[in-house]
Amino acid sequence: MLSRFFAGCRKAAVNFAIPILLAWLLMDLLHYRLYPSDVRDSPASGNQYGAVRLRIRLPGTHAGIPEPLIVCGRIGSATLVYIRLFSGSRAKMGVEFWGVKADESETFPLPAMDGVLDITCYAPAFFPPADDPYWGELSDGLRRIRRTQYCIVVNGVVRLRRPVDYSQSPHSPIYVGRNPLGGSLVSSAFTGAILKEFQK
Repeated sequence: MLSRFFAGCRKAAVNFAIPILLAWLLMDLLHYRLYPSDVRDSPASGNQYGAVRLRIRLPGTHAGIPEPLIVCGRIGSATLVYIRLFSGSRAKMGVEFWGVKADESETFPLPAMDGVLDITCYAPAFFPPADDPYWGELSDGLRRIRRTQYCIVVNGVVRLRRPVDYSQSPHSPIYVGRNPLGGSLVSSAFTGAILKEFQK
């Protein structure tokens, strides 16, 4: 009787449990390969300095609202870099300095509404004081530019560059593809995908 019970359990495992487990593992692997995790799922960074570089996939839609790409700072003191998508495969890049001003680029063409963009952002919040060892041998002029200008480059083309006087704490938290700080201009999340992010 006991041997028949174990034989039935083994048959159930071989015919049902093991194939289901293998199918689940295969589906999980395929999902990870086809739809890799969005880097915005990781916690906010804030222990490095340098320009922030992103590779994004556009959502294929055009809401026309400012969607966050990089948000650096805290409530009331933040730099918010965003993209605004329009019909006809067009967009604007923008940056808001909380409580001071917002600025947007001219409209520019996109490769496609669901295309991939490489974006590099320079803002004073991403860099340390002028006497920090981070700068190494870089000239005083370049240090001053990095600490007093913002610049947004899309696929190798400068789309927005202006001087700014906006002070933020060193190592302010940086959020990618999301805006947990709020405010009145930039929405809460980018509707496309953040494929890659790093700071250098």
